[in-house]
Amino acid sequence: MESDRPEGLRERKKRATHRALQSAAVDLFRRHGPDAVTVESICAEAGVSPRTFFNYFATKDEAAFMLEEGTPALIERRITARPAEETPLEAIRAVFVARLSELATGRLWLERMLLLRERPELLPRIVLTNRTVEDAVTRAVAARTGLPEHHLYVRTTGATVFAALQAAISCWQPDSGPKVVTLVREAVDLVGRGLPVPPRTG
Repeated sequence: MESDRPEGLRERKKRATHRALQSAAVDLFRRHGPDAVTVESICAEAGVSPRTFFNYFATKDEAAFMLEEGTPALIERRITARPAEETPLEAIRAVFVARLSELATGRLWLERMLLLRERPELLPRIVLTNRTVEDAVTRAVAARTGLPEHHLYVRTTGATVFAALQAAISCWQPDSGPKVVTLVREAVDLVGRGLPVPPRTG
C-alpha cells in the first residue's frame, strides 16, 4: 500500500511483485493487444505463478490499469494536509503536480499512457479507476472546506479539476512540448481564472 511512511522489507517485496505484474501486463497489451494476452502470459513475463497473480489482481485488466493499492487514499490525505491558506484548487494542483512528477520518472506510467493512446478503445476500462481518484479529490475538498461531500461546490470542484487534469494529460506529448506537470499547472490555473479565452495566434 502506498503511504508517506517508510516501508518494511515485506512491503517492498509485495510492491515489487505488484509492479512487475503491472509492467508485464501493460507491455504485453502494447505488443500483442489485450485480447491475445492471458493471465498465464503475464505471469510468465513477470516470473511469478498464477496463484501469486490472483493475490494481487482479479483480472488481466486490473493488472494493466488498476492503481497502486492505497493511491486514492494517499491523494486524499495529501490534499487535506496542504497548508490551510491554500485554496482547494491550489492544494489539488500542488498534490497532482508532485504525484505526476513521481510517476513520470517511472516506465510504467509512460507505458500505460502510450497504451491508452495507441488503443483508445481501452479508455472505458479505466473509468472505475478514474472515478476512485475523482472521489478522493471530492472528499478532500469537503474536508478542507467543511462542506458536505454532496454540496454543489464540492462536487463541481472535484469534477472540474479532475477533468482539467485529464485534459492536460491528453495534450501532453512524450517526445516534445511542455512536461506533463507544466500542463497540469496550466490547466488548473485556467480553471482558477475562469477559463479565459486565450488570444488567437496566426
